[in-house]
Amino acid sequence: MTNRYNVLIVEDDAFIRKVLRQSLKNDFEVTTHINGIEAMSWLEQGNPVDVVLTDLQMPYLNGQDLIRTIRASPMFKNLPIIILSTFDDSNTRIACLELGADDFMTKPFNPLEVKAKVLAVMRRTK
Repeated sequence: MTNRYNVLIVEDDAFIRKVLRQSLKNDFEVTTHINGIEAMSWLEQGNPVDVVLTDLQMPYLNGQDLIRTIRASPMFKNLPIIILSTFDDSNTRIACLELGADDFMTKPFNPLEVKAKVLAVMRRTK
């Protein structure tokens, strides 16, 4: 068996979590959390993760704050982050990229494109 990449999905919308899990589970180990606080707690427990897919609008710790938190951590500062958001304005995309996101996709998205972007980020970072 080959090693599979570990994808952490941080998304408060149950339907989108389900779509992402279903479209990625055959190729990746997928873990989901509903907000940034849960995701950071899970990361800090030492669970393996290769890439984070995160929404921006979430309760408690939103996507931009999650990017800031991950980038400020010596353990996770190089962890690839892909944003999935309903925001489609260039100011939001630029702000996320400047905070340290590696890619940005707008919702609605094509699940096959999400998979392709995860693989592309993994090629660049591994």
